[in-house]
Amino acid sequence: MSLDIKQISSYKKWFLYHLVKQKFLVLCVLVGIISVTSLRVIIPIVIGYIIDTTLITRDLTNLILLLAITLTVYVSRNAMDYITMMVGHYLGLKTEQNMRQEFFDTLQYKPLRYHDKARIGDLQALATNDLRIINTMISHGAFYIYPFFQVIMAAILLIVTLDLRLAMICTPFILLYIYFLLQYRRRITPWAAGRMVTHSNVAVVLQDSISGAAIVRSFTAEELEREKFHQAVIGFRDNRIGETKVQAKFYPLLVLYLTIGATFLASCIFVFQDTLTIGALTAANLLLITLIDPTNMIFWATNDMMSGFAACSRLYTSLSLEEEEQQESYLLEWPDNFRGRIEFRDVTFAYGDDGTQNTPILKNFSFIVEPYQRVALVGPTGCGKTTMVKLLLRLYEPQEGTILLDGIDIRNYPLDELRRHIGYIEQDIYLFSRTISENIAFGRPNASQEEIRAMAELAQVNDFVQDFPEEYNTVVGERGTRLSGGEKQRVAIARAFLTDPEILILDDSVSAVDSKTEEKITHAMENVVKNRTTLVITHRLHTIRTSDKIIVLKRGRIVAEGNHNDLLQSSEDYRRIFGKHLVLPELVVRT
Repeated sequence: MSLDIKQISSYKKWFLYHLVKQKFLVLCVLVGIISVTSLRVIIPIVIGYIIDTTLITRDLTNLILLLAITLTVYVSRNAMDYITMMVGHYLGLKTEQNMRQEFFDTLQYKPLRYHDKARIGDLQALATNDLRIINTMISHGAFYIYPFFQVIMAAILLIVTLDLRLAMICTPFILLYIYFLLQYRRRITPWAAGRMVTHSNVAVVLQDSISGAAIVRSFTAEELEREKFHQAVIGFRDNRIGETKVQAKFYPLLVLYLTIGATFLASCIFVFQDTLTIGALTAANLLLITLIDPTNMIFWATNDMMSGFAACSRLYTSLSLEEEEQQESYLLEWPDNFRGRIEFRDVTFAYGDDGTQNTPILKNFSFIVEPYQRVALVGPTGCGKTTMVKLLLRLYEPQEGTILLDGIDIRNYPLDELRRHIGYIEQDIYLFSRTISENIAFGRPNASQEEIRAMAELAQVNDFVQDFPEEYNTVVGERGTRLSGGEKQRVAIARAFLTDPEILILDDSVSAVDSKTEEKITHAMENVVKNRTTLVITHRLHTIRTSDKIIVLKRGRIVAEGNHNDLLQSSEDYRRIFGKHLVLPELVVRT
């Protein structure tokens, strides 16, 4: 289950939440940073001590001992540095894994209105590029912390163990050094955030162009798509140039060299005045020289960190855009005596964030379908037929009114059970890039091959599957591109049949099959729809005429309902549907 993002008020707290989950690894990294920094700054002090106590006095015995200690410290520092780096990379990988899993899980529970507004390429960039950048930030986080630790420890050692005068000389430079580090962080932040956005724009254009390859070629729009991609790439390039300009003004290294130079000159003067030893001069300057490598590292570590925080902000914003679908219900399980009575009671619905600023698709919409009835929904395009089905599946929530199943508000049924007991064959068939068998078994992944093939035979899938060398193990391609429209519809019908739903919804489900195949499917469906409530959205005359009840919709309202013969006599809207196909009787106006 995904994280309740409402409990976390900012992306920084969300990031810390994931770090705390790996507190042992975080602790190991912090201990490693402190150990490496301590060992790194101790080495110059030891070298200075060696110069003053053994080299000048030519004490060979102590020199060998101190050199052995120095070598041990040096090896220990390198070993701790390597271990800290490896643990940091593992921490980054674990955090990336947890964040990616949470991101995917959260998307599964987002309402459909979230996906209506989201761009697929943007979500893909978030799940891949942005999370990799967060991983890099955590992995390289140690390199960002090292300089600050080292500057503080170097200043302390200068004051405590070496010479207060040198510490006073270094202090203004050290403050300036820290100031430039913070300035660099502030100035690189907007460019790092912009890199995430421009990369996402490139991914969106690329995804749209690849997914719509057939349309692009059909309308000879290759030049237009090239121009869009070119503009996205230019935006990405310009942002990178902006980043590079900020990096070119990276002053901390220059300030550090000035500090080293000033300290060396001052310490030489103190040596000639015989107020400072050669060992202290060496130790002080070597101590400052140890800051060069961390300062070089912070050049790209800061960029990684700012990019990582920008990626965290984007991910957090995406996760918190919409609340998750409400899963709570007072019914813990699906009732055994469910019969399938459907009632819409004064339902009003409009698309949009809150539905209040758009024209309602359904307005004061009310009707009843009795158990085991087969009801046809007819009307012009855009009258609300498919929207009504999505409301029944709770893919959207109505702004007003109530939808009931067997007299119980559908919000009181467990959401997963509600959808599991409603079979929906959608108008725009979506197949996954998997095998035909896997697509049929999508609603029941534990179904046996015998059950899958039995439902496939009912849906007339066998008619075409034999043409493939791998038969049911044939991968259908992205969105089922290897199958025709009619073949995709038959796979979708088999997929719905296999779940054995209590309520079956057919949304123009045989519009892309030929009349002969339709006749076979219709004959097979006669057995499938027995003892279950069935809603049929169709323009096929035979299906409409043989329904128990027909509901005629127009502009989000029910304008007529009844059987075929009655509606021909009483409903002008229903007569228009058949005006081109039948010789109609005179309209009877009932008073």
